[in-house]
Amino acid sequence: MRKKVIVAIFLLPLLLPLLGCAEISELTQGVSTSSSQANLKIEKSVELGSAWQMKQISFRVGAGEEVAILLKLSDGDKVDGFFYLERGDTCDFRITGKTQLYRSAEANRFSFTAGQAQSDTYNLLFRNTADEDEGQKS
Repeated sequence: MRKKVIVAIFLLPLLLPLLGCAEISELTQGVSTSSSQANLKIEKSVELGSAWQMKQISFRVGAGEEVAILLKLSDGDKVDGFFYLERGDTCDFRITGKTQLYRSAEANRFSFTAGQAQSDTYNLLFRNTADEDEGQKS
């Protein structure tokens, strides 16, 4: 049976720098040892029937920094999600497999179906595009 995933992502920019990739254990069946893992917080995790999961994730990204979330998916898995900025207004959000599937500079919904042609690992990359000086403001 194909696993379906709903991902609700909250981006809190301009606070703590995060480096490298973090792998969310509930979504990827393994935990990364990256130091950025500690800054990712699963706010809510809900089973929706036998085939759907919903994860609400929050994290902070410093000015000029980025965070990547890796999703390991099977062929045919569906991902529906959204993200928004709680603070700030500069973001570069991308979803990539072997190629870029999606890109947005503002809060938005996204949806895709995993396919073997794209890979079994998908990268959700959040980059805070604020200048370093902007990021130091309170």
